[in-house]
Amino acid sequence: MEIEREQMEVDVLFVGAGPGNLSAALHLMNLLNAHNQAVEKGLKHGDIFPLDEMMIVMIEKGSEVGAHGFSGAVLDPVAVKELMPDWLEQGCPVEGEVEDDAVVFLTANRAMKLPITPPPLDNHGMYVISLARFCRWLGEKCEEAGVQIFPGFPGVKVLFDEDQRVIGVRTGDKGMDPDGNLKENFEPGIDLVAKVTVFGEGPRGHLTTELERELGIQKGKNPQTYEMGVKEIVELPEARVAPGQVIHTMGYPLSLQSVGGGFLYGMTGNRVAVGLVVDLHGQDPCIDAHRDLQKLKAHPWVAELLEGGKVVQYGGKALAAGGFLAMPRIAFDGGMIVGDAASMLDGMRLKGIHTAMKAGMLAAETLFEGLVKNDLSASQIETYQTRVRRSYIHEELYKVRNFHSALDNGMATGMFKVGFQYLFGLMNKDKTVSEDHLRTVEISKMYPDDSHIDQLSDGIKYDGELFLDKLTDAYLSGTLHEEKQPSHLRLSNPDQCAVCWRLYRAPCTRFCPVEVYQMPEDVDEQVEKRLAGLSIGPDTPRHGNLSKAFVPAPGEHDRGVKDGAPSVPGQQWPNQLLHINFTNCVHCKTCDIKCPYLNLTWTPPEGGGGPNYTMT
Repeated sequence: MEIEREQMEVDVLFVGAGPGNLSAALHLMNLLNAHNQAVEKGLKHGDIFPLDEMMIVMIEKGSEVGAHGFSGAVLDPVAVKELMPDWLEQGCPVEGEVEDDAVVFLTANRAMKLPITPPPLDNHGMYVISLARFCRWLGEKCEEAGVQIFPGFPGVKVLFDEDQRVIGVRTGDKGMDPDGNLKENFEPGIDLVAKVTVFGEGPRGHLTTELERELGIQKGKNPQTYEMGVKEIVELPEARVAPGQVIHTMGYPLSLQSVGGGFLYGMTGNRVAVGLVVDLHGQDPCIDAHRDLQKLKAHPWVAELLEGGKVVQYGGKALAAGGFLAMPRIAFDGGMIVGDAASMLDGMRLKGIHTAMKAGMLAAETLFEGLVKNDLSASQIETYQTRVRRSYIHEELYKVRNFHSALDNGMATGMFKVGFQYLFGLMNKDKTVSEDHLRTVEISKMYPDDSHIDQLSDGIKYDGELFLDKLTDAYLSGTLHEEKQPSHLRLSNPDQCAVCWRLYRAPCTRFCPVEVYQMPEDVDEQVEKRLAGLSIGPDTPRHGNLSKAFVPAPGEHDRGVKDGAPSVPGQQWPNQLLHINFTNCVHCKTCDIKCPYLNLTWTPPEGGGGPNYTMT
């Protein structure tokens, strides 16, 4: 059925209300306002841009600006000072200025504070913030300046003209039942047609992925690689970690062959952010950031700091860790990309908010110049790429371009390479890397004895206060989705899940931070039956003789209806082996990244669905 859609024309469209796009929109309005005032005073010649007539529009998939804001987070204030020199006086919400930071190496039972904090992790003069609160504050500033923000409207499709120029974005439909049928309250998405569209969707953006398919923006670059971060906000009976105090941990609970680490950031109100970051480029099919976060809290040294504490909020999100060598083409006819979607995270410093904000400001300057010249052609938009290359974004990211690849074989040898790269520029040869899902090894090669898998969670005792299981933590993320809608987590090939279980024991059932994916209790029996009659390529997989050569790309999806067979929430195929509890999803995108067969695809749910972060 052909759906009639309203079309709305805007001057500039921002997709995603993260720090990059919020900074871009605010800076653009400030530049236009300053230009108008200069023209009115006769200090400058040119056209006046009536701000009440300019359609500067931002759409955001969350229920409100900041609802999906998730980060550590320690803010380098360099960009916000450029955007707003009196940012603190204007009420920017900060948890505290960093005056005390440390790096602590953990073994299973001991803690050793490093005598010197490595220079990249020296955070003096930075600020601990809640990204959710920070984005809400920036959103208010944008609306005061005249930016029209529409929360609850995800972008689901990039609009192109006949010349493959980006001309806008289609927003998501609302009011479909699980079978894809239109309900009485159905509201079709609208086509937002813009002179220029700025994409700031964060890591593994749905539309940015479409741009790669259509325009090849990743061509000639490393594939994007990711990390996974989870954190809890713990409320303590008394202040033990001062607001603004920063502690990073290395070692336990991760092995020396793994890459990642923990952190504790002091917040106001006797609260502390406790988090863990794990590398999705690793080989272990049993990675589970939530499990390891609980083990980190149980470490004697950390447990003493958190004694008597209660978890009050939780969340998880992927981090774009590919850095400079994975940065896509960020300017093209009709569009630009900012922030994590453009691989602008400095992995060595664990910071990307300031680079996202600076990129947004440079995008705004590109747009302003084009509006003044009445020239928003491809050549004008591409000056954004030049601006980024001449900024401190390029300088900072280029210096650490091989940081992530240096850690490919684990922290033990990797930190040695990283030190030489940072201090002397040695051992810094650019390296081509593979995609994260291709790195996962078969479970039998890493865990010859299945009992070792069960022992990974040994020692965790959930008490409902400080130690929470995934479902309880999911509740504390504020996640909410309309249940009677098609699952936004799409499965391309249900039979592949049987192969995945045999080879990898279904990593999605572990790496998902909120237990979206589950296998049935009789999974081994069901898998055996499926594999008995299943043929993949030239071989029929029997008795563990399975080939890894068959790695399909994500299939085309039709809202959960395949060959006329309807679905139910979380299930797209009849007799599907893998159960998908899509209503738990916190939009971390890890399943879209790390499934060994790229069998899972994240798509935007109905607008407003997902987590509701307030302190993360």
